[in-house]
Amino acid sequence: MADTNVEPIRGQSEKDNFVSRRKLGELLIESGLLTTEKLQDALETQKSTGKRLGEVLIHMKIISEEEMSFALAMQLKIPFIDLAEEHAVTYEIMDTIPEEVCMKFMCIPVGINNNILDVAMADPLNLNIMKDLQFITGYNIQPAISTRSQIFDKIQKHFHPERTITQVAGELAEEVGMEFMSEESEEQRIEEEEEGSIEALKDSPFIKMVDLIIRNAIKQGASDIHIEAQENQVRVRNRIDGVLHDSIKLPKWTQPIIISRIKVLSGLNIAERRLPQDGRIKVKAKNMSIDLRVSTLPTYYGEKAVIRILNKEIASLSLEQLGFSRKSMTMILNFVHRPQGMVLITGPTGSGKTSTLYACLQEAKSDEVNIITVEDPVEFELPGVNQVQINEKVGLTFPFVLRSILRQDPNVIMVGEIRDEETAEIAVQASMTGHLVLSTLHTNDAPSAVTRLVDIGIPPYMIANSVIGVVAQRLVRTICPDCKEEYIPSRDSLARLNLDQDELPFKFYRGAGCSSCNNSGFKGRTVIEEIMIMGPKIRELIQASATADTIREAAMAMGMNTLGMSSIKKIEMGITTIEEVLKAVHEKEELTTICPHCGKNVSLDFRDCPYCNKPLVPICSKCNRIVQPDWVVCPYCRNNLKS
Repeated sequence: MADTNVEPIRGQSEKDNFVSRRKLGELLIESGLLTTEKLQDALETQKSTGKRLGEVLIHMKIISEEEMSFALAMQLKIPFIDLAEEHAVTYEIMDTIPEEVCMKFMCIPVGINNNILDVAMADPLNLNIMKDLQFITGYNIQPAISTRSQIFDKIQKHFHPERTITQVAGELAEEVGMEFMSEESEEQRIEEEEEGSIEALKDSPFIKMVDLIIRNAIKQGASDIHIEAQENQVRVRNRIDGVLHDSIKLPKWTQPIIISRIKVLSGLNIAERRLPQDGRIKVKAKNMSIDLRVSTLPTYYGEKAVIRILNKEIASLSLEQLGFSRKSMTMILNFVHRPQGMVLITGPTGSGKTSTLYACLQEAKSDEVNIITVEDPVEFELPGVNQVQINEKVGLTFPFVLRSILRQDPNVIMVGEIRDEETAEIAVQASMTGHLVLSTLHTNDAPSAVTRLVDIGIPPYMIANSVIGVVAQRLVRTICPDCKEEYIPSRDSLARLNLDQDELPFKFYRGAGCSSCNNSGFKGRTVIEEIMIMGPKIRELIQASATADTIREAAMAMGMNTLGMSSIKKIEMGITTIEEVLKAVHEKEELTTICPHCGKNVSLDFRDCPYCNKPLVPICSKCNRIVQPDWVVCPYCRNNLKS
């Protein structure tokens, strides 16, 4: 800490030295941080304790460490560095001053410019420190000022990283016994026994950190863990309910150790850092058994790892638990209990298609039915179901397995995803020869599944004769029940659904945020769906090579509830919010609005309600042109809209 008398700093002019020779108390009074009365009290205490004035002022809590340092920096015209703001310091710079010297002088190097070393000090006025540092490092010293506690923390983090990791690990989660069982090959095991480098760290805090990262993510209900190498740190994020949340940030030097530990657990090659790798880990704890899928990817700042958490409880969820309405459940169950045909589940990545497939298999499963699945990879183990995992390295591809499955006397075949013409052709033929085929496609809505199959190369007549139903779906977050509150959405949000704040059709709800939902306002997710039944009219349109829009109009005329209609229903029931729906349903034709006159769901494209023949959007009574709700005068005919 700075002494009571301020000594001159090398390189300052005489005018600046006049400032430097003034007493610390006077500087603090001029800075407005100290009053004359408090200075007198501190001086009296200093006489009895013999401590420096700065230490006395901080001990008496008259001023803080930061205020003391900042005041000195302003008066002495030297930089003030806040090391708590994650000030980036490279290893090369830190190693210019040994640990014992940093602790003795309470200083830390923060930068090098040519032959000048910038050093943050708790006491930059001690010229003896400057001389010693110049002799030890061989650099000219440029002083800066920081607090003693911040400098001490920085020294500990650099020279004693294991203490930092142990502290972070202790803050993550409580100790719960977990057993990791990797799919490690014999060759990998022998290689690691020879090297011994990673196994030697088995009980170190670095290894415990990985276990705690995984445990914490499982405890929070995360679906994925992202361990990302950044320029100056390692960022760990958990995907909870489809949204990434920051978990912890670790020092940059921990990245290779953490990635190596993950590779050891998942049976990957720890020496290969140039190519992506995929592996798997099984976790067993007191009351759970969870599979982890691991993927590594080389990035600019180092390898990134993503761990997919496959909770087996998800595989046992029913259609009702996934969030399907009773009407939708009835239609899906009708599909599943058909003796033959193809059922397609469509939607973008992360829309819950696999969970819906497993729920359908649970409904179809019985002692009288032979069910075989082809997956890449097998995400969940289903008792009573024959599951085959694709392995393209040995030629076990989707088409190859499908041909073999047809000789296994199956009743139900589940194909994880239709990706190419050959797979699609075999699946369609199987559905036309006495088998029920369940599969997924990547399309935005149900009618687009037909055009997607045509694009792949399947003739329209085969699609019309094989597909019995298409389920398009999205996932939206549900409002936390513990902090659910009523509110009025913004005009912008309502305008996207053609609704007005003055004529709300029902009550709207949101989550205020609480400890139960980590202040997000959401807890869990539910499905919004669109189910198209392949009736005679739609089959006729498909054989005539009709467009997706034409098929959509026919399906809606037959009573198909679109994604937009399902979304509005979930908002009306107080399950989710407008913002969640707008993020999930992007296309305008998928969105719907509610007729303020009859309460029916109608498309945003409609100008008048097809049910009650009343206008859905405000129009001028004189010229019949569309106007905005807040307009006073029609800009087209000058008619008074408020009269």
